[in-house]
Amino acid sequence: MKATTINYKRIAFGFGLFIMALSFAGCKKLLGLERQTSEDHVVSTIDPHINKTAWQYLKERATGTPDSIFNLMYQAVLYSGIDTNEYTKPNRTYIFLHNDAVLRKSGSSVTSDCYFGKYKVNGQPATSWTQYPQIQVKNYLLSLIMDGVYSFENITPDPVFVKTLMPPGYDPLNPESLIAFRVINDRDSRLRINDFPGSAVPTPNLATPGIQARTAGILATNGAIHVVDRVVFYQKQ
Repeated sequence: MKATTINYKRIAFGFGLFIMALSFAGCKKLLGLERQTSEDHVVSTIDPHINKTAWQYLKERATGTPDSIFNLMYQAVLYSGIDTNEYTKPNRTYIFLHNDAVLRKSGSSVTSDCYFGKYKVNGQPATSWTQYPQIQVKNYLLSLIMDGVYSFENITPDPVFVKTLMPPGYDPLNPESLIAFRVINDRDSRLRINDFPGSAVPTPNLATPGIQARTAGILATNGAIHVVDRVVFYQKQ
């Protein structure tokens, strides 16, 4: 049997490094650089409460105070004759249309994923709500309102189907007047609308039912608001 050889030089070198590390630990600087210090990390979240009704919020952001991102939706409300009290009633969920959800362009062409581009008039994209029957615009707005508050607290990764205020049977593609919500189970928790198995339209270059909210979980005093920048519609394959 061979005798074990102990490398005393290697042990001594390692011990020396250990002593040096201890001495540096008590120094404020190492090689001219400040040592990193421990800091308490304060975690905070943005308050989603806007402390106003959905109707007040819509009007303010449709008329330039502070911006006009809902101007085209506001025009739809005024033209349709919908009772504006629908936007002040408590315990509701609202889908708000960013201007891009109504009229969106790529270059000079109106895209098919906005309302004016999807629902054409005489084969051409619309330029105004007044080109549609008032009842069509009114029922579309009603399809974006639900009784009950649906937001991140009670929407799951599996689709949650909710009845809207649109009269049942008005839309032949959505006779039960439903809308579907789901939250993507990832770090961003993105809210998806009408994204469920069988919802995709297998036609190239056309809008698809499943869309992602631009901003979700805004809490008005009378319910939740989710903002979209694509046309919202419900359709199965």
